[in-house]
Amino acid sequence: MTTRGIDELKEIVALSHRILFATGLTTSSGHSSVRIPGTDRFLIKPWPHIHMNRLRAENIIVLDLDGNKLTGPDNVTRVSEWALHAEVYRARPDVNGVVHSHQKWATMMGIAGKTILPVLHPDLSAVATEPLPVYDESYATIKNASEGRQVAEKLGNHIGVHLRTHGMLFAAPNLETATVEAIHAEYQAELTWLAMQIGEPKTIPKLLLRPGLERRGPDYIPEAWEYYKWLDAHPESARYRVVQV
Repeated sequence: MTTRGIDELKEIVALSHRILFATGLTTSSGHSSVRIPGTDRFLIKPWPHIHMNRLRAENIIVLDLDGNKLTGPDNVTRVSEWALHAEVYRARPDVNGVVHSHQKWATMMGIAGKTILPVLHPDLSAVATEPLPVYDESYATIKNASEGRQVAEKLGNHIGVHLRTHGMLFAAPNLETATVEAIHAEYQAELTWLAMQIGEPKTIPKLLLRPGLERRGPDYIPEAWEYYKWLDAHPESARYRVVQV
């Protein structure tokens, strides 16, 4: 991996944070990360927290899978939940991007023990093709490798996992996909709940969801990512802090 490549990945990590803020999935906390290809190292935001919408590439640090800070300013350290990311990367060689968010609707469904359903548009709802598992072995912040491994085990081969009472985690072949899937999961969760208030939600058949699943891969960047990049540069163009689809 060249220096330029790492610089580009830092830009993607910072942009993911700003997009999560712009779409209402996070406020001051939460974090995205990306694996440096071919290594056991990853890029992530530091502690003390920098507000999500102010994060820039120069703020990103490098950790190894044991949580050691390899690069970054002397006055910052790792976020407390570094093990969420490290243990998913350790368990899933296919994963190169991880998002931990505190998004409202998807978190609410996990707290209630309800399944997020694929209810609107096959491409947007592929994230909900299979029920997302729920990690409820602990209600505390994940701060050590043992707890991180439990989350990774619960995640299995799914795109995401509920951290009951503590938000969501999404894992994908690249960070762009993990970010977009977090947004799509939030939208499907909100629509599922709203539909439940007036009747029995009707789900999209799995056959129609399959193309959205089959496109996932390290070289596939969701089309929506380009929109969110544009939104980051033009926040006045949309209703800020509302999921845009």
